[in-house]
Amino acid sequence: MLLLPARLEAFALRAPAEALLAAPGTVAIEPARVSYGALGGLPAPVARSIARRQAKRMRLPGVPRAIAVFDPLQLPLAGALIQRHAEAELWDLGGAYARADFALDLTGTTDLRPAWERMEGLGVASGRLGSERIG
Repeated sequence: MLLLPARLEAFALRAPAEALLAAPGTVAIEPARVSYGALGGLPAPVARSIARRQAKRMRLPGVPRAIAVFDPLQLPLAGALIQRHAEAELWDLGGAYARADFALDLTGTTDLRPAWERMEGLGVASGRLGSERIG
């Protein structure tokens, strides 16, 4: 699951995000009407409370194995989602969070192979390394 900091069409990292979204089972979650920036200006307990409500309302097409953020302001929502889906990893794809389970700064690389390999390691077909042919 990619938590996008902006609508995909306006996202500065649109090309690598679209490449990741091409993997089977990968979904993008665009920001809510209340921006991450607006939530970032709230006291941390309030932001976490709002994030927990947002996470509870989300209807996902499955159980997330990884929740990727691009910006530190996305961490309250990512944390709330991980509380609901404890088996999911936190991925940092924008230099947002040093304590993520997996980090790949897409602002500084075009090589997505580490992300594909990590997906495969989680049992998620990347669509890039041959796993889609394993049966």
